[in-house]
Amino acid sequence: MANLYGSICLSDIPKELMKKVMTAKGEKIFLNISIGEKKEPVTFDNRTYTHYVSCAPRKEERKEGVYYSIGDLMESTFKSNIPSPEDINNAPSVGEDDGLPF
Repeated sequence: MANLYGSICLSDIPKELMKKVMTAKGEKIFLNISIGEKKEPVTFDNRTYTHYVSCAPRKEERKEGVYYSIGDLMESTFKSNIPSPEDINNAPSVGEDDGLPF
């Protein structure tokens, strides 16, 4: 599974979908969400969003005119900062007068 990141708009969340739950650490507020893959990726500037975040309840609980999409997500690509064997082989050699103490 791909790593996804993005943001959600807290002000777009319908308040009636937030549920107060008593936990061992006190009262907490929860929101059920779902993450889905977009049919077609959407690009804004240099960002391409491939997934969406929705707080939509079951179809029978939805209200007409309420927008349940609260955010978009994009795939995160991990870039290693560890040099590859090729990078090491292609790196310049250290000279004898390199200033190293050993």
